[in-house]
Amino acid sequence: MFYISGARVALWSTALLCVQLVGCTGTHYIPDQGQLASPAPAPEALNSFSGQADIHLNLPGGYASPSVRQYPSEVATAEVNRWFAKSGQDLTVSIRNDNNKDSGSVTLLAYLLTLGILPSWVNTKGETVMEVKAGNQVLFENREPVAYRSSLAMLPTAYIFGSPGKTQYKVMADDQLNRHKQALQQYIQIQQADYENVVSAGSVDAYRQYLKNNPDSFFRMETLRRLAELAPSSHALSYHRDNIALDNAYIVYLPDEYDIWFLGPQDMKVYDVLRLSHDEDNPLLASRIRAANQPYKVFNSDEIALLKEGGLPSSLIAAMIDASARAQAGSARPAVASTNAAAANTPAGPAGQNGMNDIVAQCAKRYAAFKACDQIPSFGANVCRSQVKKKYSHMACELVQ
Repeated sequence: MFYISGARVALWSTALLCVQLVGCTGTHYIPDQGQLASPAPAPEALNSFSGQADIHLNLPGGYASPSVRQYPSEVATAEVNRWFAKSGQDLTVSIRNDNNKDSGSVTLLAYLLTLGILPSWVNTKGETVMEVKAGNQVLFENREPVAYRSSLAMLPTAYIFGSPGKTQYKVMADDQLNRHKQALQQYIQIQQADYENVVSAGSVDAYRQYLKNNPDSFFRMETLRRLAELAPSSHALSYHRDNIALDNAYIVYLPDEYDIWFLGPQDMKVYDVLRLSHDEDNPLLASRIRAANQPYKVFNSDEIALLKEGGLPSSLIAAMIDASARAQAGSARPAVASTNAAAANTPAGPAGQNGMNDIVAQCAKRYAAFKACDQIPSFGANVCRSQVKKKYSHMACELVQ
C-alpha cells in the first residue's frame, strides 16, 4: 500500500511539473548599449558575385520552443541570400553564435514554489560572429555582442520580461545583421579612402606603386583595370608586359589582340616560346616546334608584326606557321582540347581552323586568367573571377575548363 501511494505522489508530482513547464513564454532582445542599430543597406561589395549563406543563429537555452529559436537563422538566411547576384560558390557569408553564457536559473525555484505564478527567466549573453569567406579563406570577420532574456510563467506574468511569439527573435536577427553590415561597409570604405588618396595623381607610376605596397587590397583589380586604360595607343606590348610582370592578374584586362600569345600546346605556348628563345638555341627550338606538329595559327601580317614587336624571332614565327599549316593539312586536333559543339560551330578549311584557333587562344587566356585570380587574396580574387567570366564567356571554354 505504501509503495502504491508513493507511486501516485511521484506521478502527480511529475504531472504538475510538466504543467508548470508548459506555461506562457516570452523573449526580450537586449541590444548593445540599449539601442538598436540603424538600418543598413546590403553590402554593395557582394552584389556582383555568386554566393551562399551559412547561418546558425539558433538561440540556445531559454524557454521558447526549438522551432521558435530557429527563427533568427531563417530570417538571416533569407536576407543574406539576397546580397548576391545569384546562388553560387564565389563567397560564403557565415553567421554563428559564440561564447554564450546563461544566468538566472535560480529564478526557477520561485516559479516552482508559487506553482508558476511568479515567472522564471534565463539571461543569455554572448556574441554573433560574421565571416565572409572565399573557400576556406576568411576575408572578413566581425563580432557583435548579443543578449536576450527568455521567461516562463503559468500566467501572462511571463510577458513582464518578454513578449510572446517570434517578434523579438526577428528584432534580434535584424539588429545583428545591421551591425555586421555596417562593419563590413566601414571596412571597405576605409580601404577605398586610402586607395583614392594614394592614386590621386592618376599616373601609371602611382597605380603600380599602389600594387606593390598593397598586394592584398580589395581594389587590386580596379587598379589593374585603370592601368589597362592608361596603355599607349600604339607599341603597347612592353607596357602590358611590365604590368603582367608586376601582377599576373593583369591578363584579365589584356586587350584581345594579344590573345595570340596564349596559342599553342601546353608549356609551348607562344609566350613560352618567347621565354625559351632567350635561353635556347633558336634553330633547335624551331625544330622542336615543327616536330611537335601542334598548331598555333597561320598568322596574318598584323599578328606577325605584333609577335615581332614582342621580341619573337622570325625563325620561330615561321616554325609556328609551318606547324600550323601541316596540322591543318593532316586534320590534326587543336593544341587545346575542344568540344564537338565548338567544332560543329566552326567552318571547315583554313579559315575555319583559324577561327577555332582564335577560340583556343581565348580559352587558354581564360585559363591563365583564372590561375592568376587564384593567387589574389581577399575580395580581389572574386572580383578577378567575375571579370574573367564576363570577358571570356565562349561555350567551348565553359565546357573544356
